[in-house]
Amino acid sequence: MDGVLRAINRVSAIAALAGDTQAGDESRGGGGGMPSLARQLPKIVVIGGQSSGKSSVLEAVVGRDFLPRGTGIVTRRPLELQLETSPDAGAAEYGEFGHLPGKRFLDFEAIRAEIEAETRRHTEKRGTIVSPVPMTLRIVSPQLPALSLVDMPGLTKVPIDGQPKSIVTELEAMAREYVRHENVIILAVTPANADLATSDALRMAREVDPTGERTIGVLTKIDIMDPGTNCRDVLDGAAYTLRNGWIGVVNRGQADINSRMDMGRARQKELDFFQAKPDYQGLRNIGTGFLSSELSTKLVASVRRQLPNIAAFVNKNVAELQKELDGMGGPAANSRGEMIHLVLTLCRKFETGFAKLIDGGKGGGELILTVFEKRLPDAIEKQPFKKLLEVNYVKRVIEEADGIQPHLVAPEAGYRRMLEEALGYLKDPTEKSVEEVFVLLRRMVDSVAGSEEVRALRRYPTLRREIVTAAYRALERFKEETRRMVNIMVEMERNYITAEYFRAIQMGRMPDGKVLYTLDGRPVTEEPEGTIEEKHYKRIINQVSGYVREVCGQMTQTIPKAIVHCMVIQAKERLLEEMQAGVAGDQEVALKRLLGEDEGVMKRREVLTNKLNMMKQAQVELTQVDV
Repeated sequence: MDGVLRAINRVSAIAALAGDTQAGDESRGGGGGMPSLARQLPKIVVIGGQSSGKSSVLEAVVGRDFLPRGTGIVTRRPLELQLETSPDAGAAEYGEFGHLPGKRFLDFEAIRAEIEAETRRHTEKRGTIVSPVPMTLRIVSPQLPALSLVDMPGLTKVPIDGQPKSIVTELEAMAREYVRHENVIILAVTPANADLATSDALRMAREVDPTGERTIGVLTKIDIMDPGTNCRDVLDGAAYTLRNGWIGVVNRGQADINSRMDMGRARQKELDFFQAKPDYQGLRNIGTGFLSSELSTKLVASVRRQLPNIAAFVNKNVAELQKELDGMGGPAANSRGEMIHLVLTLCRKFETGFAKLIDGGKGGGELILTVFEKRLPDAIEKQPFKKLLEVNYVKRVIEEADGIQPHLVAPEAGYRRMLEEALGYLKDPTEKSVEEVFVLLRRMVDSVAGSEEVRALRRYPTLRREIVTAAYRALERFKEETRRMVNIMVEMERNYITAEYFRAIQMGRMPDGKVLYTLDGRPVTEEPEGTIEEKHYKRIINQVSGYVREVCGQMTQTIPKAIVHCMVIQAKERLLEEMQAGVAGDQEVALKRLLGEDEGVMKRREVLTNKLNMMKQAQVELTQVDV
């Protein structure tokens, strides 16, 4: 029996050290939605009004003076007592606090002083009079029963001694939060010399446990009831009935405490009182000894019932917490080598995601293809070639090109000047195509940066920004190289026409025999109408128009090739090449800056790690329990 409770107590201590208490998870930042192990553990929570005798009952069970005393709110935060029976009958009893693991207190006066000091430190830090965060105290003794109890601050109906007006609701809410859970046994302490109908402990117990399955009543101060009165009817279950019944106890009075009466004598005095009173003859449910035994029996039964559920809860949360932690990318890199490896790995993942988007359809390569097959041809077609191919304009250009020496057969200089000017219009649409593809590639960078494929980058916002910035820089560089290339291609067409092509213009056919057509779709050799002079210039217009159309057609094929070769392929293969080369030479300080995590992510990971470690420790303890 003691082994089961000892294991649960260890699990409770593990939870408390991790900041997981019956009041909720105390983990700072990023702890939203964290499962509470403490709330799954069966325990006995002691509630009652101020000065109801709660602390005296607990001291009587422990058999030692160790709790703070005084007037007003003496217990200012929950005290979780984990009582363990020492297997060695001759062993010295000791106490050990959860906030001071490993330090054993052999002097119970020192335990009282530490309770007061730690309560003061904690509440001053919070800036409050009371706190719902429990203090854990483990007491091991050969004489102790195996129990786990929580001593709550006493309830009150009105503020006293300068207490804030909110103290009544604060204490009420704190106690309710502890006793509302189904795995809690409620020990409702009520003085027998007061009206039970007004008992705060009974009222709260009935509100959270209307069936009474979890409530045990304790009557204190039976020895100072008014003469001629007794509480036999309550202890018999005839009045104020509780499903689990009432237990009557007699605690030490103030005179006994002042005279430093030890617990052994106090228990004997209690026994003498009940034996001497005919009103209580024949009752079993009286005395601190019966109370300790009954509480231990009920707690062990509760633990055995709940153990499978607790184990299932722990196993489920170990798996879920591990899954979430793994999804965040695991522990951060520490050494320079690990950091370089991590950065390069994330860069490669980014490049892989970028390349997949280019090679893919919607949102990637499909959009680039639209630029090549639709937008570029449309933009070329909309260029103002026609204003260059009017009779008067052509005549003026040819005459200016001839100068003082008119042409004899074909106006070669005029042809070249008109072609150079007309083909110059290709510069704008080809450059615009380069810019459009560049914009699409930048959008793809943004898309990849926010994709699940590189989800790990969300953990490192600085690195993510640096990767995106480096990708932008690389794209700018590739764009300029591509722009120069397409400009050269346009200039090549403008600046030189071979003799073979010049003859082809005259014949209206390309060297391969292909018929040349004008920009408006007529054969170049079509005989024009008009005067002899007009026909002459119109033939020249048709020939120039046919050649421009041929070059435009070629450009719609070669410009996309240049853009793909100089920008798209380079982006796929060398997007983060410069950054990766720089990272390989970075010092540790620069790498740490790159791998600076988002504060929210860091806090969430820390909380997850602590909670997972807690659950794993609990898992180990629970597997060792022999039920």
